Amino acid sequence: MPKTISLQDAQAKLTSATAAVDQLKAKILDEGPGSVTAEELGAAALTVEHCKLALAHAAKQAEETAAAERLEQLELLKAQILDQASNAEQALDCMKRLEEAAAELITQCAGRQQLIAQATAAMRRAGVPQGSTPDQAHAGLGWTDAGLGMGDAVHVDGRRIAGVNASLVIAAALTRATRQAGITVGHLRPAVDVTGTHQGLIDDPARWLHSSF
Repeated sequence: MPKTISLQDAQAKLTSATAAVDQLKAKILDEGPGSVTAEELGAAALTVEHCKLALAHAAKQAEETAAAERLEQLELLKAQILDQASNAEQALDCMKRLEEAAAELITQCAGRQQLIAQATAAMRRAGVPQGSTPDQAHAGLGWTDAGLGMGDAVHVDGRRIAGVNASLVIAAALTRATRQAGITVGHLRPAVDVTGTHQGLIDDPARWLHSSF
């Protein structure tokens, strides 16, 4: 018998050896003790014991092989996880770029809000009436208070310059980013949630922003 044997072959040899012992026992019972010598029966019985040990060895080998294959698969999984999980430095770099872009946008929006308040006050002092219709008597300037879902605005030659909520634009940008990433916006909720009334900013940001800028 070879040093190593498959589990299936070891089981087959044990079955065959056990059957041989049973046959010898049956022969003694049928034909008498002289039909089979003690040596023959002992050798057959020893063969069974040997086959049992061989089967146990094959089972152990099979378990060790399965364990090694399992560990190899887990090592591959570990490598895949580490490869795809990125790292803190990559996340920090992305965060910094987001932070810089958001800071620029917040500065612009805060500046617009201050500009609108100061320009509106100046127009009022100069006697420019409230309204959005251009009038050359007032150099094409006008102003309107918040109302009907719209904020305060100043008007220059028919152009409406309104305040823009920076957080809304940032939230819309993040929502659009989920589309590029191929995931649902639910991954950002509840921290980021753009209501349906501002869906236009998500679907067509250029048009939405041009209407306010």
